[in-house]
Order: sequence, then structure tokens, then C-alpha cells
Amino acid sequence: MSISLSAVGNNPIVQSVIYLSISCIMLFLSKFMFDKFSIFQPEKEIKNCNYTAIIAFCGYIIGMAFILVGAFVGPSSKTFRLDLAMYVAYAIVGVILMTTSGFVTRKIMLNRFDNAKELLQDKNIGTAAVYFGFYVAHGLIIAACVNGDVGGILSSIFYYVLSVCFMFVFLRIYDLITPYSVHDELENDNYAVGIALAGNIIAIGIILMKATLGDVDGWKNSLITYFVDLSAILLMLPTVRYVLGNFIVKAIDINKELKNNNVAAGLIEFTCITCFALLVFFMVDFTVAI
Repeated sequence: MSISLSAVGNNPIVQSVIYLSISCIMLFLSKFMFDKFSIFQPEKEIKNCNYTAIIAFCGYIIGMAFILVGAFVGPSSKTFRLDLAMYVAYAIVGVILMTTSGFVTRKIMLNRFDNAKELLQDKNIGTAAVYFGFYVAHGLIIAACVNGDVGGILSSIFYYVLSVCFMFVFLRIYDLITPYSVHDELENDNYAVGIALAGNIIAIGIILMKATLGDVDGWKNSLITYFVDLSAILLMLPTVRYVLGNFIVKAIDINKELKNNNVAAGLIEFTCITCFALLVFFMVDFTVAI
């Protein structure tokens, strides 16, 4: 008894098995790419009990999960085969962009010190936390880019590059508004600063994801909507530090505590900034301005 492709396409159980199988293949491919192009191999660091490197790798895996979900929940076509082909294509693009994110983090975002030394020799938790934050943020951004609503694979890559540029700008702004050098503190094993920065990076990833998601109505309107969303929301982010320092933990100087490597202060900033970004993601919509 033969089973037609149309029958397979109409069977949700078979569809689920196929999607999960392909997703596992994509995760294996992403792990292969990580081994090839990253500054360390996870298995070796696990054997060496280097949990700092594994913190970074965990961020990579979480980011990849976001990407696969983003590729899966994109707009569907009329046939299962076309949906599956689109999922595979966007997932492969996601793997490539996620691999690129490691290079971007190392060579552009944290280019003022030796990342391999901090992760593998010094076992710097602060640097590991920042890597975790960047991988998760990149995963969120790429998930939005490969969702299918942004207008195809080329436009997905374009929005990814645009988002990386904004993330770089945000990192420089964050460095300016803090009374200490973020790179110097990270290199000096300041875990608190690394944890706080990781929260800010994930928050900006959430907001960039919001700016990227949505139906495309021509390049001009899409870009206008993107910049309106992003600019308006980025202007709101500095208020979080003000609220944090003057209302939530008003009895202490949050910047001083971070400078003194108070991990508790890093955790509270991490939590507050990411929670604020989630509220913005679901509650704020500036597209009516255009």
C-alpha cells in the first residue's frame, strides 16, 4: 500500500515528526559550524570543567532554538512541501547568520581584549555572560529575520546586518552612560558588569526583534516603520536605569555596586532591563506615528 505525498502533508503527526527530525539535523549542523568557526570546542571545555565557556555555548544553543522557532512559525503556503522547503531554507540561513554572530561578537563588539584568553584561560564569568547575552540576542534578531514576514532571504540578511549595526551603536552608548569602561571591567574579571551588560544586550535583542517583525508593505514603509519603532523604544531604555537607581534600589548607587563587582547588583539590572524590554515588546506600538 503506497502513501501519497498529499496524504503525508495532511497528517499533522507525520508533519510534526518531519519538522522535529529536520530541526535536530539543523541543530547538529549548527553545532558543526560552532566547532569549525568558534574559539573553542564545547566537548573539550566540558572535559576541562570549564563552565564559563559552556555558559557562552548555552547562549548559542538557546539562540538557535529561537531561530528554528522563528523559521517554523512564519507565514504558511498552500502546500506542505513548500512550507517544508521554506523552513529548511530559512533555517540554513539562520545557522549561517548565527555562526557569523560569534565572529561579530569577537571582532566587533568585544574587540578590545583577547576573548579566547578570557573564556578559556581566565575563565571569566563576566565575559561568558556577555557572550551568552549576545548569542541569545542574535538568536532573537535572526528569528525575526527568518520569520518570513520581512520579505525573503536577501531582506532577512539586510535586516540582520542593520540590527547588528544598531546593537553596536547601543553598546557604545551604554559604555558612554556608565561611569566606567565596560571593556576594562570585563577584562578585569568584573562579573557584575558582565551580567548587567548581558541583560541589556538581551533587552536590545528583544526590541530589535520587535522592530524587525511584521508584515512588509514595500521597502520604504518597512524601513520607516523599523526606524520609528527602534528609535522611539531606544530612547526609552535609558529611563530604566534611572527608575532602577531611584525607585527600585534607591538606597544604593547601582553604578558603584557594579563597579565594585557586586553580582547581586548585576542580577537586578539584568532582570529589570529584560523585563522592561518584554513589556515594550508586547505593549508598545509606535507604527501609528506614520
